Amino acid sequence: MSDVPLLPSLEPEVARLLARHNEASARIDWSYREFLPLEALHAPSTTPPLSDLAYTAVETALLTEVNLPWYTAVLHEGLRDSLPPLQEFVRVWTSEEDQHSTLLETYLLLTDNGDHAERGRRRKAVLAGGFSHQLEGAFEAMVYTTIQELATQAFYLHTADAVEAQDPTLSRALRRIAKDETRHYAFYRDVVKAHLDADAAYVIPLVGVLVQFQMPGRVMSDFDERSLMLASEGVFGPEQYLDDVVDVVCSFWEVDELAAAVPEARRTVARMRALRAGLKRLTKRIGTHSARQLSKVG
Repeated sequence: MSDVPLLPSLEPEVARLLARHNEASARIDWSYREFLPLEALHAPSTTPPLSDLAYTAVETALLTEVNLPWYTAVLHEGLRDSLPPLQEFVRVWTSEEDQHSTLLETYLLLTDNGDHAERGRRRKAVLAGGFSHQLEGAFEAMVYTTIQELATQAFYLHTADAVEAQDPTLSRALRRIAKDETRHYAFYRDVVKAHLDADAAYVIPLVGVLVQFQMPGRVMSDFDERSLMLASEGVFGPEQYLDDVVDVVCSFWEVDELAAAVPEARRTVARMRALRAGLKRLTKRIGTHSARQLSKVG
């Protein structure tokens, strides 16, 4: 990939998007304490333990969120010479994301779910592993973060559905976090859209990021095993990623139409087709794996 700069002429538009986000945030002003079963501090918990599947999903979210210091560092460095409103948004984004890991960790502690010592070791390992990416330039960073925020939102909503019957309070907390991810996604998404509207050729680096996208939680040593488990059980996998993330951003950004209209983007269309086909193949492969596991149980 090449370093694709953001357009200085779009600074007023990015400033407008930042003001829109700050206005919405001021109306919400939520605290993670509102979503914790604080009565557990005074009496034995009456909440049944989470299933292994539900716990794995929540812990995976937690271990992704705790790496916030590294995400902030990478974005801060990548946007050091970029548009001032974007630099400000990263600071706002960090302050709003900060509650997420605190809420999830405290919830698991109060409800006595999981092995707290082991979770602590995993948390330290994730932070020690840091976070890096192969993106070049602020625009590619905006594309990546858009996809990441939407994927995280979708993961939270699917996990909330999965735990609803076991723990409605936890489901409510997950949906609250998902609302933050939705607002963050909207900001980054619209920054990207403004650049596409100004110059359709931005679709070329955009697709480059999309086809190589990997979730930031990949720094976990057992990320692949966790992902396979969650995908096999229908919580979140290639099928949900294609339907709830890839197709959503491609539709909003009009990727297919732009790629077809830009002469030098012919390979871009082929790469998008290959991405969608690959995700569909993965969905079938995971479905086959899940069926085999069920047959062994039977």
